[in-house]
Amino acid sequence: MPKYIARQSIGHFRPGSEIKGLDANRIQALLASGAIEEYTESKQEQSSDSSNQLQQLAAEIADLKVDNQKLSDEKLKADAEIADLKALVVKLEKELTTATAAAPAKGAKAASDKGATETK
Repeated sequence: MPKYIARQSIGHFRPGSEIKGLDANRIQALLASGAIEEYTESKQEQSSDSSNQLQQLAAEIADLKVDNQKLSDEKLKADAEIADLKALVVKLEKELTTATAAAPAKGAKAASDKGATETK
């Protein structure tokens, strides 16, 4: 006698549980509606393709390792560039601070020179 598994809740049967105690008509109706399915043992087939699949997977793994190494190298280059840019920003901020501190002193001297020439 085949076994049936619930695909959705049916009475006290929950999804994934084995259906027992129903008559043939009720089972046929539930099968037709898709609420239950016939249980089939999963069979692992030993095929000649398994070695081919292993070779394909090994090749994919090798490709992924190469891609991963490329990404790691690019990340290191990007991190180095970021560090260089941060150092440049710090240098430029220092130069800006120096330039803005010197600018008001020159502006005050220019203003005093301007006032002196206007009085003449």
